[in-house]
Amino acid sequence: MAKFNHLTKENRDLIEHLINLNNNFTYIGKAINKDRTTISKEIKNNRYIKSNYYSPFDQKGILQAVSKCKLLNKPPYVCNNCKNKNHCMKHHLYYNARTAQENYELKLSESRQRVNITPEHIDEIEKMIVPLIKYKKQSVNQVFINHSDILNFSKVTFYNYIDNDVLSLTNIDLPKKVKYKKRKKSNNKYKRDILLLKNRTYENYLDFIVKHPKCNKVQLDTVIGKRNENKCILTMYIVETHYMLMFLLDKKNMQNVTNIFKDIKDGLNIQNYRRVFRVILTDNGCEFYNPYEMEYDYNTGNKVSNVFYCHPNASYEKHELEVNHEYIRRVFPKGTSFSKITKEMVNRLRDNINAIPRESLNGSTPYDLTNKKYPMLIEYLQAKYISPDDVDLSPKNIKGEK
Repeated sequence: MAKFNHLTKENRDLIEHLINLNNNFTYIGKAINKDRTTISKEIKNNRYIKSNYYSPFDQKGILQAVSKCKLLNKPPYVCNNCKNKNHCMKHHLYYNARTAQENYELKLSESRQRVNITPEHIDEIEKMIVPLIKYKKQSVNQVFINHSDILNFSKVTFYNYIDNDVLSLTNIDLPKKVKYKKRKKSNNKYKRDILLLKNRTYENYLDFIVKHPKCNKVQLDTVIGKRNENKCILTMYIVETHYMLMFLLDKKNMQNVTNIFKDIKDGLNIQNYRRVFRVILTDNGCEFYNPYEMEYDYNTGNKVSNVFYCHPNASYEKHELEVNHEYIRRVFPKGTSFSKITKEMVNRLRDNINAIPRESLNGSTPYDLTNKKYPMLIEYLQAKYISPDDVDLSPKNIKGEK
């Protein structure tokens, strides 16, 4: 498995969590397999000032805060775990994982620059790349990985060419960009029995993966169609290999999810199940209210997995899976009826999604990496190999109309 250099949202969650627990940079670096200098740079680059006068990342304000407090000149360079912060009258600097991720993505976007392109180069893109996006519904990220010899410029530049009518593509031809809105707060009390959350909170999850960094992690969620319909898709995302399992449920309820996990245990055997599903992170949907079925081997009574729950209304805590749902929404946009979806369609969609090369995997596909590490899972799912250029996320192909 390749070792990737960029910090992920989960890395930043752990940095924030461990700073709040007063751990030093050496300990934090070991926890996320990074050098302590990386942690130092991350915090200095993404700390923000809490002030009514300065904007969060105003460097003038941040430098002024540092000049007035000697504690901000040494690790951890922020006030997260400072004992005096509640009665200190100086400007405070903080590190927050979500804010840091947003700031990183903004800086990355602003760093892109346009480049020139020749008519011959445009013709080559029109012949080789445009049909893959327009007719086979491949993503821009996918064609960049498979055809880096042709697309030897940034993706932002590619989008600029589309916006400026340099290419025959339009924004309608591109998969929709997913935007997440904050969910409205509910007035209802959190109904789940408090015992269910004991030792299964998101903070418990962060502590566990620091102590067991080599354990495989899986994120769970469900994707719905129209709100008045029963059918939904249960998704499971293997963080390490980016592979997404997908199961069609007749109804979004606890019993159907429990049945899927029983089938997986029987199909893989309990030892293999433990390898793949050692750590499970899910949201607070009532369909996931039976952690015991996921955690225990009822034949022996042994605990083989560990289930943890995100905070309510905090889907960003399993950011990787939420982003991966974008591939599903290309074929079945939000509000689409799931009434005529079949298991065959879901399996076909799963196989095409997992055949898409990822930049974060150094150009490998989730299928390839999972087949190397967990071949028994691929065999159990009867997943099919699809070559990158044959990936087709057009609705006609997924529905079997081609």
